[in-house]
Amino acid sequence: AEITVYDCNDKSQIPGSDPVKWNLNLDSINFLLANPPKIDISTIPFAETKRMFGNISRRLTPEHFMRKLQNGEKKLREWVLYSLSKNALFCFQCLLFSPKPTVFGNRNEGFINWKKCNECLQEHETSKTHAESVRIWFSRIKKDDRGVIDLELKINIENQISYWKNVLYRVVETVSFLASRGLAFRGNSHNFGSKQNGNYLGCLELVAKFDPFLSAHIANYGNKGKGNVSYLSSNICDEFITLMSNTVMDKIVSEIKERKYFSLIVDSTPDVTTRDQLTVAIRYISNEGLPVERFLGFIPSVGHKRSDMEQALLKKFCELNIDLKYCRGQSYDNASNMSGIYNGLQTRIKNYSSTAFFVPCSAHSLNLIGSNAADTTQEGTKFFFICQAIYNFFSVSTFRWNILTNIIEKNSGCVKIKKLCSTRWSSRYDVCKAMYNGYAQVLSALNTICDDEGQKKDTRHEARSIKNKIESLNFCFMICMWTPILQRFNATSISLQSIDIDLATVVTLYESLEKYVGDFRERFDVYLQQAKTMCSKQLFSWDGVRQKKRNKFFDETENNDKLLEGVHKMKCEVFFVIIDRLVMNLRERKLSYTDINNNLGFILKLDTLDNNEIRESAKNLVKIYPEDLNETFIEELVQFKNIVNLFSKEDKSSFISLLKCLSNSSLLTTFPNVEIVLRIFCCMASSNASGKRSFSVLKRIKNYLRSALVDEKMSSLSILNIEADLLQQID
Repeated sequence: AEITVYDCNDKSQIPGSDPVKWNLNLDSINFLLANPPKIDISTIPFAETKRMFGNISRRLTPEHFMRKLQNGEKKLREWVLYSLSKNALFCFQCLLFSPKPTVFGNRNEGFINWKKCNECLQEHETSKTHAESVRIWFSRIKKDDRGVIDLELKINIENQISYWKNVLYRVVETVSFLASRGLAFRGNSHNFGSKQNGNYLGCLELVAKFDPFLSAHIANYGNKGKGNVSYLSSNICDEFITLMSNTVMDKIVSEIKERKYFSLIVDSTPDVTTRDQLTVAIRYISNEGLPVERFLGFIPSVGHKRSDMEQALLKKFCELNIDLKYCRGQSYDNASNMSGIYNGLQTRIKNYSSTAFFVPCSAHSLNLIGSNAADTTQEGTKFFFICQAIYNFFSVSTFRWNILTNIIEKNSGCVKIKKLCSTRWSSRYDVCKAMYNGYAQVLSALNTICDDEGQKKDTRHEARSIKNKIESLNFCFMICMWTPILQRFNATSISLQSIDIDLATVVTLYESLEKYVGDFRERFDVYLQQAKTMCSKQLFSWDGVRQKKRNKFFDETENNDKLLEGVHKMKCEVFFVIIDRLVMNLRERKLSYTDINNNLGFILKLDTLDNNEIRESAKNLVKIYPEDLNETFIEELVQFKNIVNLFSKEDKSSFISLLKCLSNSSLLTTFPNVEIVLRIFCCMASSNASGKRSFSVLKRIKNYLRSALVDEKMSSLSILNIEADLLQQID
């Protein structure tokens, strides 16, 4: 039971002198045993105690509170209590411990018969019931003063509980603060006052400067070593990290189970110790109709075999008690062990949920499209190689970098040159943009180094070599061509990595990008003119170079091969090849998304379809999802068409906005199957960007200074950092 501790300075909490107003429970009885009420006859208003018995009035007198003994002595009846509110008498011991009901022990009435007051008082104090009550009372207060001791113990226990709660409250807030920001906890020292005691003890010291309670606690319990309770040790800190991580995970799992359908996001990367870490994330729809992607943790040392990853995921979901049969989507990168249609991970997951359709990561596919197109020609490969060589040349020396920086800072429209990213191909837009805007400045910096007699010969030679390469019309044309293409690739990639995106939007973005790049075939002359203006060269590098001749075999005809030169060679062998490869790859990659989108995409076009077309499409959906939909969905969708017409254009522009509008309306009970379809489609992840983001957290949490971090703690800290919004919601 809850312990009630009475504050003796607060009179409202103490049982008063009026027994009728007592709230008798274990705590109040213990208090009354330790602090029995004292009778003060002088405070009783005897004149106001008058009661009428027929025509005769009777009132209490001080004599009623005195017991006259045989020898004539008078003793105060300490057991008698007077209630001013009831104008009645009560027995203190019988009120608390009477084994049988008595008139003096009845709180609701009490003794009020003043006419026979003396007789009844004498009769009660000599009764067996009163004697038993007195015995119980006496045993309670005399048996090692148990009543007083119990109360003192409870007060002490309550004070101790309150004290340590205040300590733990500060510890929890400190752990939450550090974990949510991905900061390190420990230092080289575990002692307060040391400058190398780490962020955890350092934060406690900082708070203690403004918190007298924590300051006193650290002074009394800090640095006492093992065996002394302080709740400030690293073990307690680690325990709280685990408990908080488990609490966050429980909340995520409860949300997943409540919303039922989800999709799986999996990726892997090596950590700082080159140990492979498999990241697992999950996407589902919140009660508000918005997509949510949650991180479930890292699984170490899984490897890249399909069977190993399958077993690791099954074990993870079994531990979390999440049923894979409700998985409705998968999103991985395009590696064969993940995306293989015969024996890849996506096929193995379908053994547990046949409707867990695989959606290749749209952002990763876009990277592959650009990379593949650039590598189809020698000029494309050489262009990015030169861009990286420029960055390497300047960044390897602070002197060279300062030369370039000083020149660039004098021109407001220029930005510093960037480094190529091997994994994020669309980020090469930053490289092209920097070269496009700062081409003249880079040339100027190279000329400065070439003319500097104080530089080494090999440095000047390297600068001159790079200068000759970028002064060519070939290089400038590639800058002018790639910059607008990569600008749209980069913007599209950013949109594809958003959580608030569905497959219909992915298809739309791919189609728009395909059309945009396709129109580039007509813009060759525009980019050629820009390139000539940029470098003041009119000829490509192969113009004026003697063509090689090869010996002919006896069975070859005399017709010579048609060799393209000059502008035609750049146009047909480089420009058209890159553009056509981009368009072809966009069209091929888009099919992975249109196949799924075609099954459900018609819902966004309900107002343009007739009822028969809607019924046919709905029947197809029922066949695809027999465990989720029934035949009533068909007519339900036909009726929903009329509701969609009432929605605004913005509300029905995408599946997510349509689901959000439906979830926040009162139509869910009318169109439950429509909501199920929208929820399934919106929970399908179109990219594994959330998995990639977790890699950034991994590199911050398990860096070279924390390479010895154990896997369990590393995963717990990652959860607390990535899901910091849930951590703040937990009480």
